[in-house]
Amino acid sequence: MTAIDILVLVMVGLAGGFLAGMLGVGGGIVFVPVIRQVLYNHHIGEDTVAYTMANSLAIIFAVGISGTYKQLKLKNTHLPSAIVTGVSAIVTSFTISYLIRYFNWHNEKIFNIIFAIILVFTAIRMIASIKGNLNEDNKAKVPPLIKFVPAGLFAGSVTAISGLGGGVVLVPYFNKILKLPIKFSTGLSLSAIPIIALPLLLFYGFNDPKQLVVQDWQTGFLIWPFLLPVIFGAMLASGFGVRFAHTLKPQTIAIIFITFIILTLVKIMMF
Repeated sequence: MTAIDILVLVMVGLAGGFLAGMLGVGGGIVFVPVIRQVLYNHHIGEDTVAYTMANSLAIIFAVGISGTYKQLKLKNTHLPSAIVTGVSAIVTSFTISYLIRYFNWHNEKIFNIIFAIILVFTAIRMIASIKGNLNEDNKAKVPPLIKFVPAGLFAGSVTAISGLGGGVVLVPYFNKILKLPIKFSTGLSLSAIPIIALPLLLFYGFNDPKQLVVQDWQTGFLIWPFLLPVIFGAMLASGFGVRFAHTLKPQTIAIIFITFIILTLVKIMMF
């Protein structure tokens, strides 16, 4: 790997980390296509999905930890709610990941169609409410913890199948269903992401691939020469993304998030 390769990967991490910190998402929309491009020339066949998920989740986990630290300092999250969301997500994410790994049932095209419909519906609802109930009162009235369980179950499914981290569904759920301020919703989503990602990360890290990408520089499916530069950039930028979001109006964040949803739609239609 050349110095230019490392610089490019750091820049990828900076972009994804900033996006994750600003919107409370995992940044998978940036990381997943890059990971697939890295894997393209290695012809690893049926392990491609596992490699993509593993390395995307490793970056998402690091970004989530870094961003959550900043959100806690800003008092813009609620750890009990994040824990309930994350633990609920583990149930579906681990189950689905196990089934994908050991049973050949995952039809990405069908999932992409279903996920695209959900994203379109989410975008329409957010567009309709931009002039409505996006008032930003950071003294959020957190609802009963049981109401965070459905969000976690769905986010876990999305994470396991797409590698996107779950934030793309968590933020709209918190904001539109639970009526939490959008800035608080992004902070809460970001805090749940590392909890969601960790069990899957351990799962892929302790399973052996059929084909290695880099000899002696892998832990299970985790490719360290690729991961380390991206994680460095992502963790460096996530805090800046969090701080930047707190300078924006709620409507601006909503518009940026809608743009993110549209880009996600483009991404899933391309793969």
